[in-house]
This record gives sequence, C-alpha cells and structure tokens, in this order.
Amino acid sequence: MVYRWEQASSYDCRVATGIELLLFDSGTLGLGGVEVPVPFFLIRHPQGDVVVDGGNPLAVARDAHAHWGALADLFTVRMSEDQHCAAQLSRFGVESASVSHIVQTHLHIDHTGALGHFRSATVVVHTRELRAARAADSPVDTGYVREDYDRPELRWQLVDGDLDLFGDGTIRLIETPGHSAGHMSLLLELSDTGPVLLTADATDNRAQWEGRQHPRALSSREHAARSVELLRNVAAQRNPLIIFGHDPDNWSQLKQAPESYS
Repeated sequence: MVYRWEQASSYDCRVATGIELLLFDSGTLGLGGVEVPVPFFLIRHPQGDVVVDGGNPLAVARDAHAHWGALADLFTVRMSEDQHCAAQLSRFGVESASVSHIVQTHLHIDHTGALGHFRSATVVVHTRELRAARAADSPVDTGYVREDYDRPELRWQLVDGDLDLFGDGTIRLIETPGHSAGHMSLLLELSDTGPVLLTADATDNRAQWEGRQHPRALSSREHAARSVELLRNVAAQRNPLIIFGHDPDNWSQLKQAPESYS
C-alpha cells in the first residue's frame, strides 16, 4: 500500500468566505471508566451543507446490544434518540435535501450515524477505508458494523490521497491512515476563526497529540504515528484551532451548536 505523506506547506489555504462550522455530539461512550464525547459536525457552505461523520447510529440509541452485538459489552453508551444526528440537525432547521455531502473520516461504529438519513447526499470516504470496511469480519476486532454502511442507496465518492472538497480551499481532506486503513482528517479555512483542524481519530486527545500516549492504531501503528506527525506539521504551519476526536476537556472548551465558528 502506498500513502502520500505530504509536507505541511501543501496545506496552505486561500482566504475563505461564507462557511460556518457547528459542533454537535451524539452522546458519550464509556470505556474503562473514561467517558468521552462522540462528536459530529455541520459545515454550512454556499454549495451545500456538509455533515462530517454522524456520531452513533440511531439503532444504538434504541438497542445498542441488538446493533453492536458484543461491542456493546465493551462500551457504555449514553445516547437518546433525540441526540441522533438527523434529529438534532432537523431541530436546527437543516433539511435533509440541503445536505450535499457526508464526509466520513472513517467508518467505525461511532462515526456512521448520518448514513442513510440524508438521501441526496454524496458520501465521501477514502477508497482504502471502504475496502477495509467491506472486508471486515468481526466488529469486535475491526470496529466496523456492516449494517451501518452496507446500504444500496448510498452514493459513494471515493478519495485517494487528499481532496479539496469544493475546490476553493475551504474544506481539505487529509489522508491520515493508521487508526483505520483509510482514515482522513479535515483542515477548514474560516473567514473569522481562521484555520480549524478536525483530527478525528488520528488523535483522540491532547495526550496523544503531545506524545504522552500512543494514538489508537487499529490498522497500523507506524502509519498512525506518521499521521500524527503530519498533522503536527500542518498545525505548525497554519496555527489552527484544533478539535480532537474524543477529548472531554478539549470538547468542553469549544463552542457547541447553536453557537458556531465562522
């Protein structure tokens, strides 16, 4: 497998206007006494609304054991149906047809809540990620639940390497494998806030970012470490607001919807 380890200078962005970032969560997951948020994001762009991941699927709020099987014995789920991605966005006034894209940083169990709920959307995912998810056997070993993404109605846009989603420098998808085979992070450019880096699960928390913990590597430890280093280089170049994948302290210091970053 060949990955493109770009230099940080490749991620210089043009000045952006007219986009807005909103932060939501679909409840929390607990493991080993640690409870973490399960985020998802809405990016309002002139060319369409973009949902990044989607948090936990609706089925998890209804019966986690029925949907996740043995995985539900590993995690403590705190989520109501009202916390599902589609329910929250509907209350916020986002119509399903306005969502042009769902960006999947990866396809693990706590990132697939948007799939199947926005029928007009194109689902953007890395080629290796979809391939790995489709080949996965045991959810406990891989973190994938086939029912989440094995849906004939989904329209996939496969990514190889990095992608400038709208070609205007506002939403850049950065290939950051290791946590999963085709994991991606996002670099946004907002007119007032400036750059925002969504690490997703390439870096769960500040301890991983600072090297005090190893990143969670379900696919490759080597690639996970290189991806964190790549993101650190991007941050050194761009000085972004950093939003980690599952960090309670980081999350509590950020503006939550209906407040936004613009």
